Amino acid sequence: MSEALNASEELRRMIAEKYISDEALHSMTGIRPEKIRYFLDEARQGMTDVTTEQQELSSDESMRLSILAAQLTEGLSIGDDERLKGTFESLVVECHLTIQNIAGLTGLAVDDLESALRDPRTISPQKKYELASRGAYLLNAVNRASGR
Repeated sequence: MSEALNASEELRRMIAEKYISDEALHSMTGIRPEKIRYFLDEARQGMTDVTTEQQELSSDESMRLSILAAQLTEGLSIGDDERLKGTFESLVVECHLTIQNIAGLTGLAVDDLESALRDPRTISPQKKYELASRGAYLLNAVNRASGR
């Protein structure tokens, strides 16, 4: 049985434990600080106030904060090998890059990329580091270009 993630509760916990700050949430999401504070305010949970300025999150903003909370809490439990494989799967499946495209853009060997997609456990730690850092850079570049 899985439990639903309460994004505002998880983000409040991470702020209280000094894992993240309000400012970092604003910087990461681009959501106005007062809207983030409204989302995180426990006293407002389940209540609606009439204000002259709209403070509630749009559905897109709420979804982005929920996804971020899930990735910061549950996503980090994914093993490094699976995460490495997932990086290249995302570039191939979601971004429609071929292994040859990725090799050309990153300077990585096609054989190493194929091994990362097939079974990252077969790759040396030094090679994994190279694959992970270059793959993460390329995925970040693609995400920034697409506004993700």
